[in-house]
Amino acid sequence: MNDDQAPAPRGQRTPGLLRILAEDLRTIVERDPSVLDRKEALLHPVLPALWLHRVAHRLHRRGRRLTARLLMLLARAVTGVEIHPGAVLGRRVFLDHGAAVVIGETAVVGDDVTIYHQVTLGAVGWWRDNLRPDGERRHPVIGARVVLGAGATVLGPVRVGDDAVIGARALVVGDVPAGARALAPLGAVSEPRDRAVQARPAPPPDERNGSMNPDSTVLIVGATDETVRTAKELGLSVLLLQHPTKVNAEQERLADVLRVLDYTDWAAVEPVARQLREEPGFRVAVSITEPGLENAGRINDLFGLGGTGYEVTRLFRDKLAMRRHLAGLDPSAVAAAPLLRRGDLDAFAAAHGYPFIVKPTDATASIGVFRVAGPEDAERVWATVEGLRGTRTDRVSTMYLLQDFFMEEYVEGPEFSVEAFSFAGRHVVVAITEKFGHHDSFAELGHAVPARLAEPEQERIRAAVARFLDRIGLRDGVTHTEVRLGARDAVIIESHNRVAGDMIPQLVRAAYGIDMIEYALGWPFGLVPELPDRPEAHAGACVRSLVSEPGRVESVEGVAEAAALEGVLNVHVTAKPGDTVHAMRDNWDRLGLVAVTGPDTTEAIRRGERIAGDAIRIRVAGEDGRTWLARVAEVRSLTEAPA
Repeated sequence: MNDDQAPAPRGQRTPGLLRILAEDLRTIVERDPSVLDRKEALLHPVLPALWLHRVAHRLHRRGRRLTARLLMLLARAVTGVEIHPGAVLGRRVFLDHGAAVVIGETAVVGDDVTIYHQVTLGAVGWWRDNLRPDGERRHPVIGARVVLGAGATVLGPVRVGDDAVIGARALVVGDVPAGARALAPLGAVSEPRDRAVQARPAPPPDERNGSMNPDSTVLIVGATDETVRTAKELGLSVLLLQHPTKVNAEQERLADVLRVLDYTDWAAVEPVARQLREEPGFRVAVSITEPGLENAGRINDLFGLGGTGYEVTRLFRDKLAMRRHLAGLDPSAVAAAPLLRRGDLDAFAAAHGYPFIVKPTDATASIGVFRVAGPEDAERVWATVEGLRGTRTDRVSTMYLLQDFFMEEYVEGPEFSVEAFSFAGRHVVVAITEKFGHHDSFAELGHAVPARLAEPEQERIRAAVARFLDRIGLRDGVTHTEVRLGARDAVIIESHNRVAGDMIPQLVRAAYGIDMIEYALGWPFGLVPELPDRPEAHAGACVRSLVSEPGRVESVEGVAEAAALEGVLNVHVTAKPGDTVHAMRDNWDRLGLVAVTGPDTTEAIRRGERIAGDAIRIRVAGEDGRTWLARVAEVRSLTEAPA
């Protein structure tokens, strides 16, 4: 059977290429009411893509892959339709408009299928598909007479049965039975929270895409449910770029327009951003999640939208670039150098002494950070770094590979994080967060706000952060900066133009009544007021973590009970029965977090210990048959610098 068309009825021959091309022409006349005859159909914008694919597919099957690719590259340049020459298209397939249609290599499309613009028949992603056996299908199979609405996305080796309808903007990642309808939600009005800015009513369903005001529309590059929900409560229309592995039903419900793609890949993001800028339009691109920051900056640069651009964002994400930039402005800045070969460790030690730090240029969550205390550590650290390069371990929080490492001088002193917001160059330190570290690693075991610091130390930190943000060029938006309070000055360790992790935004909201996510989304639209220079806390708040010696998790109990207790803001337990418990290396080796509030910082710390220790029971078994309960990590005094 010729695999680029539906099987012919028994006893009949499969039609030849010319007949199929003629059918394509006739189908356009029959299904597009704007086309009156075949002469006009010859000028239909998608006809070159269909006809070139019919030829390219035959070449592809005969092993002439490069020629086939060139034909489809030409088709994409002319029509904007991207069909891999390996994809199978049935007879009388109709692409209405066709712009930005993408059909992957192993996709199969049945007879009489109708495909509207911006439809994607794609794979889940290379991180999964590279693990599939050779020859295994990665893309969907679409049955006969299926309708795929505008913006519909079907991902993975799923099957859509005959006569099914995939609605506009629907995301399909599972099989769809014959005759079924998979429709994207039209949106709903969420209940307003107790905040100054209330949710606006959602527009009628038939107006959601056609009547969006670009001046009140935000393009969000990667987001959690809370981010999208907050944007909607501010009254904004939301265009969301979301990764296939992160999208969920709540985001589908909330977003006005959803595009599912690898938003870390600028080649994938740019054409989609151009389409969305044209229709429906947006005021600014925003991201407050690490992997989306750089491409949000590129979008702002591309259209001259203001906001934080790519170059500033790059200095935040690339820690070695940040160090070099600061060194050019201040000769006394922390010294740093790339780690490319084993001898670089010895050379850096000779120039700057021991101890010093080795860490990735762009990772988070303390992964891959090492303290080189002396020559005896160098070989071990180098071997570990070489083992991590090019990996995507189960403990990396971003969607990037660990790749480049560098060295920097070690700064003595207790460490704090600073949650700040900048208003046209006026930098407001909202909260100084007290950090609790592990005794022999860089894992973070707890956080508390407001930090228990005297005013002179607070002022040193505020001044250092403001000076740093000026030098980096950040003028607007949220930042999360890690600072060590040295003997002479407060020293910036690293910074991010996003909100903090580890529930710190919830601590700030509980202690100060300030929602950093709301400010990050609302400030570009003038929906939030400027903050005073010295926001005052009205309570304390704390995150405590649960840890254990190495073993295997046997059971987890008490999570729901803990979440219901007075003063608890959030409980997040990652440990599951059967999980391996590692020795503490970084944040990913913690078993869970509990966030609480209290009358002040000290009481919040104590309450967190009581609740995490008494209510949550994570039983761990060792190799010797012993079992024990995970414990609350101890908090360390501010007078002790993390090792």
